[in-house]
Amino acid sequence: MPWQLDGKDFIRVWTDYYAAVEQLVSHLMSLFAVAMNLPVTAFDAALDKHGSSMRAILYPKLTQADFESGHVVRSPEHTDWGCVTVLLADPDVSGLEVCDKDGQWTPLQPVKRNSLVVNLGELLQWWTGGQWLATPHRVLARPENAGERLSCPYFGLVNREVILRPLLSDNGAEGESSITAGEFFQNHEKYTSRACRHAADSRTEVLEKR
Repeated sequence: MPWQLDGKDFIRVWTDYYAAVEQLVSHLMSLFAVAMNLPVTAFDAALDKHGSSMRAILYPKLTQADFESGHVVRSPEHTDWGCVTVLLADPDVSGLEVCDKDGQWTPLQPVKRNSLVVNLGELLQWWTGGQWLATPHRVLARPENAGERLSCPYFGLVNREVILRPLLSDNGAEGESSITAGEFFQNHEKYTSRACRHAADSRTEVLEKR
């Protein structure tokens, strides 16, 4: 896709930042492997030719009229379907929230300038047999944080040809057979294990009771 903005500096900064976060994700996956009692290089092959993407998301400034019915949902509750997401969030305008296992929403802002937020995705959840859960998150706006908000998430993926087999379960993810990452990307809802769905259902029950 051709660049929509002129300026070599913009292209250089964007590609340099992408390369830096790409390297960071590689380091994170090595640390994850150690935490799972796997070889430190366990994910190296999967990260080769990974096809990760990065976006710049601009949320427009809101007016008081936008808040007549309460807060504004800039981005509804969701989980990312990739492996790991690294987010450079706007330090000046809050709104990002994460949901814990008890159904409690916690604001992550204001964050320190140039700090990064790391979310786990559905692919890593499946890969670990549901033991490492994807992070439900959303973006809300309230009158006190109604300004324009810029977010730059890097969506870390793996090679589509890599064979995925649940890593932390002796019997796999509730009996699921091995699949390729490409198959998971195309049908990620289908391949989310019953254990993972149970965790999500439990979280929903908590929210409904509140």
